Amino acid sequence: MPTVHSLDAGTTKRLAVFLLLLGMLFSIDTIIGYSFVYKLWPIVILNLGIGFIGIFIKRNAREALYLVVGEYLVLFSFLAFYCNFTSWRILSHLWPLFVTFLGCSLITHFIVHRQRRLVLFLGLLLVALSLSLYLVFSVGGHYWWTIFILAGLSILISGLGS
Repeated sequence: MPTVHSLDAGTTKRLAVFLLLLGMLFSIDTIIGYSFVYKLWPIVILNLGIGFIGIFIKRNAREALYLVVGEYLVLFSFLAFYCNFTSWRILSHLWPLFVTFLGCSLITHFIVHRQRRLVLFLGLLLVALSLSLYLVFSVGGHYWWTIFILAGLSILISGLGS
């Protein structure tokens, strides 16, 4: 019968202190009436991503899902910081970055494990696709053909064609 792992007392206390400090930090916005600290919410996402990467490292790089999710969350938190301090409207041009983040995570997975070239191919393909989507939707629709060129390059670079 599987057992459920519980948090030890030290981990529980650290979590409680972290949540208390986070709550106090965010309460500053309400107290002073300025929303600077409110824009720092991506710190929570960043810490979560770093935590997933830490779990991956602690488990001796066995479960790649932790690395992929952690890296995605870290990259997303940087985008969220950028949007918080500029404008979220900029996502109308930067939305292909979500595809890029997944591609980068898969490429990192391949670099760490060196097991399946298909993972490298998918990562490169997603990065190429996001680059093409950015060109097509932000620069101009007459660059649609770059999708085929970048997809072909990702096949050649990943070595799937050999």
